[in-house]
Amino acid sequence: MAVEILGNQNGKLEQRLVKQLKGSGINRITWVSPEILEVHDDWRKDESVVWRIQYEYYNQILPIVCLHTHFYNFAQTMEKYGPQDIKWKVWAPSPAVCSKVIAVAIKDDVIWEVLFSGGCDGNSKCIDRLLFGISIQTAKYLLGDITCGDKGTSCGRELARRL
Repeated sequence: MAVEILGNQNGKLEQRLVKQLKGSGINRITWVSPEILEVHDDWRKDESVVWRIQYEYYNQILPIVCLHTHFYNFAQTMEKYGPQDIKWKVWAPSPAVCSKVIAVAIKDDVIWEVLFSGGCDGNSKCIDRLLFGISIQTAKYLLGDITCGDKGTSCGRELARRL
């Protein structure tokens, strides 16, 4: 089985997605650059118009997976090919923070994984590691009042707000 992924091969969400797909037996993965949506000269004449529609439909949160002519966003793909008891929430945080996308895996109101696309790599890894196994309510309490500089919010606070 082969899939196409619209996204950055080095992105955290994309790497996690590839790991999950390979674990499900999907080994033929090809990449479509997000730039095809903006700079491709003939985007109206080929499949890039389909990618553009799907990109806009899925609220511009990458990556997008094309499997057998069906398109899935990150959360849909993870729920389709990952453990069935884990649900994913994915959203774009406030433009005031550095991260562009936050993804959280939740099982029985407990956090299993947190992924930030963009932002401070070290801090996002710390948040993921520290929140593993923590209840949603505890995470909201711990992160809800943290700010970053004079921004009035932070990646952690954005995470707490959406949980």
